[in-house]
Amino acid sequence: MKFLKSFLNKIESVQEAEEFLNFSSKILFCIGILQGILFAFLLGSLSTFYFDPLLMFVFGLVIRFSRSRTASVLLFVYSSIIFIATGLSLLEIIGGVGNNPILALALFLVSIRILYASFKFHFLMKSIFVWKNIWIRNLISIVFAFVTSVILFIFFVFLSRSIGIIQLNNVQGEILLFSFPILYILLLLPFFPWAKKRPMYLPSEKGDLVGT
Repeated sequence: MKFLKSFLNKIESVQEAEEFLNFSSKILFCIGILQGILFAFLLGSLSTFYFDPLLMFVFGLVIRFSRSRTASVLLFVYSSIIFIATGLSLLEIIGGVGNNPILALALFLVSIRILYASFKFHFLMKSIFVWKNIWIRNLISIVFAFVTSVILFIFFVFLSRSIGIIQLNNVQGEILLFSFPILYILLLLPFFPWAKKRPMYLPSEKGDLVGT
C-alpha cells in the first residue's frame, strides 16, 4: 500500500526519490524471481530465458546502489520492447515472446516511475555531470562487457562441440546477444576500482560523490 501511494504521489524531496528507488529495486528483484519461476517450471524454457530474470537483478542492483539515469533509461527501453512485443504476441501478430502480459505491464509501469524518480533525484540533488569520467567509465564498461561476452560465447561454443553439438543453437546466440548488455549495465555499479575514482556526477550542494 505504501509503495502504491508513493507510486502515485509526486516526488518532492531527495529522500522520497531514494525511498522509491530503493523499493523499486526490490520490485525488480521480485519480477526477476517470478520470471525465473515461470520460465523454469511453467514455460519449460529456463535455458532460453534465464537472461531476462538475470537482467532484472542487474537493473535492480544498479538502480539501488548508483541511482543511475543511464540504467533507468535502458530499463525503460527494455520494458517498452517487452510490453510492445507482448501486445503483438497477444494479437497473434508475432509469436514466441510475451508469455505473461501481467508481468510485462507491471515492469513497464514500474520502469516509467523509476525513470521519473531517478531524474528527479539528480534534479533535486542538483547533480553536475563530470563528462570526462562519464566517457571513461562507459568506455571501460563497454570494452570489458564486449570482451567478456565474446569469451563466454567462445567458451560455450567449445563446450558444445566437446559434447557433440556442432551447430550453433539459440542458447549460444543469446549468450552473445544478452551477456553484453547485462555486463555493461552491471559494470556501471560504483563498486569497481575504476568507478570509485571517477564519479559520473557531483552534487552541487553536498560534498558527497554520486555514482552514476
